[in-house]
Amino acid sequence: MRVESTSRSRAFSPVIAAILISGIVLAVGGAVWAFSQGAMTITAENYAESVINMTDTICERFIVEQVIYDGTKLHIWIFNYGDIDIEVNVTYPDNSVGWREVSSEHLEEIFFDFDPGDEIEVGIKVESRRENDAYYRFVVPS
Repeated sequence: MRVESTSRSRAFSPVIAAILISGIVLAVGGAVWAFSQGAMTITAENYAESVINMTDTICERFIVEQVIYDGTKLHIWIFNYGDIDIEVNVTYPDNSVGWREVSSEHLEEIFFDFDPGDEIEVGIKVESRRENDAYYRFVVPS
């Protein structure tokens, strides 16, 4: 009858378990680190982009300088006195000119064809792509 020594095989069991557990801990830690690194990179990029957009919004300055009706057309002058170029859309009830670029420190003329007729009040809204607004009320004479 042969007697086997079990003490030799038992000695390997805690060492193998420690190595396996260490490997699993390192793998899980590496996965968590990679995930958090990627999430922080995306968060930092989004934050930087939103700060730049907010800065552009703050630097955006424009005003409806003058509105004149010459009998057939309604002329609107918009002055961009900000540091950045802007795009504006001028609308009045049921009409729009579409987006127009107004350079920094530049006066832009926009006009609408207007049917002569009764005296009416026109609400003019000038809005930028960054959602800044300027409102102007004009009475078109008859």
